[in-house]
Amino acid sequence: MTATELGRRSFTSKATALRFCKKLGVSSYNDLLRKLEFEINEKTRLMALLDKESVHKDSSFKDIVNIIPSVYDKAITNTKMMLDYNSMSRIINQLKKVDKLDIYGLGITYSCATAAMFKFLSIGIECSAQTGINEHYIMATRKQKNRVAIIVSFTGGNPIMIKTAKYLKGVGTYIIGIGGMESDKLKKECDEYIEVYSKQLIMSMEVLTPFISITYIFDLLFSALLVSDFDNNLKYSLDVIDYENILKNNY
Repeated sequence: MTATELGRRSFTSKATALRFCKKLGVSSYNDLLRKLEFEINEKTRLMALLDKESVHKDSSFKDIVNIIPSVYDKAITNTKMMLDYNSMSRIINQLKKVDKLDIYGLGITYSCATAAMFKFLSIGIECSAQTGINEHYIMATRKQKNRVAIIVSFTGGNPIMIKTAKYLKGVGTYIIGIGGMESDKLKKECDEYIEVYSKQLIMSMEVLTPFISITYIFDLLFSALLVSDFDNNLKYSLDVIDYENILKNNY
């Protein structure tokens, strides 16, 4: 409707419709129409996203028990289908000879980084988890040979992670990116980039999919490295058991 038609339909006038726009803080009646159209489209988009949510307000705990495994399965299956096996092979070969591995994450991706760090440490790889650029640490350790950084971003566009990648790239660090493809900015700064499946949702459930996908990638890398040095890792595990038995006997 035009402003005149709105005035007539609301039993007022065009002038009243325009004063209404001014009171709302919009510059003109056409501006009001644009904002209204955007709001309607946005609401439609959000409702469509809600329809895709795994759980709803009426979901029972029994429903949730059955739903969550399917969320995990979908995240892992879709990430598996996205794997570039040639790229993964190059990454694993690089990690086999790594002397220093730093994993960078921020917020919830930092929890992915710390969990992965513990796994890599358990098979004898010197590893640390970082939340951002520590210039002094990087400069103090940059001369170590075969240094690798893994940078994690749910979207692939986290500005802090991109800045970190650029800094590390400048000092010659081999960079592996893990994340989504909402943005390709992080990918452009990496030597290799592992894409993971993520699903756009509006509830907190959206965190589950990329978190599971990234954890799956780290577990693939950890398992591949464990297998590549299987005999030594088996020996280390047996040494741990023997030492624990000694401690039990002493106490």
